[in-house]
Amino acid sequence: MREEKLTPEQAQEVIREAVRLQQEQENAVDAQTLEASAAEIGVDPQHLRDALRKVAREREQRAQRLRYFLIALGVCAALFVGALFASQRALSAAWAEVQLKRAQLENVQQRKANLMPRLEQLMQQVNQQQREKLQVLADALRQNPTAANTLAQQLLQDPALQSDWLVVRLMDEITGSENRIAVERKRFEEAAARYEQTARRFPISLMRPLLGYPRTVERPQ
Repeated sequence: MREEKLTPEQAQEVIREAVRLQQEQENAVDAQTLEASAAEIGVDPQHLRDALRKVAREREQRAQRLRYFLIALGVCAALFVGALFASQRALSAAWAEVQLKRAQLENVQQRKANLMPRLEQLMQQVNQQQREKLQVLADALRQNPTAANTLAQQLLQDPALQSDWLVVRLMDEITGSENRIAVERKRFEEAAARYEQTARRFPISLMRPLLGYPRTVERPQ
């Protein structure tokens, strides 16, 4: 077997440990010396043996308590790590769903926002009468989406506009935009509620701050 070489620091550590062991050995008292010392001060040998057994028993009990403490500490650490891992998985899945539903909601909101430039562009391509009707719709889109939806449905019934497929297509998108937003907002709210319910569960509620997840979900406008 190849002889292991030690660094100066390791060698000093070995020497210190050897000195400590030697001092313990030199300071140790054997049973014969202990009995002789006890006899000199008038201690009954039976009492000495009883005392030795008691000290040995107490020493074993302390060692056993220490073992139990270390076992309990290990179990607690294992439970903590397990709870932390399980909380991370649960929160990660719930948060990912929230982010997905938020992105879908923002997507349909952006699609609705893109309708306004298209409506303004279309207003430049129709006659004055049609332009006035589309202007009313544009104002409603800015101020009252529900009224805009109703106006768009009415414009779809206007014979003067039914012949223009660009107008018909845009009106269809306007009437459907609020419904799509309502559906995606409902899905987002459901995902947010599930996340917040998960974040409140024990022991996830204790682990959540350590993992950096928020307690509640910020709602978009």
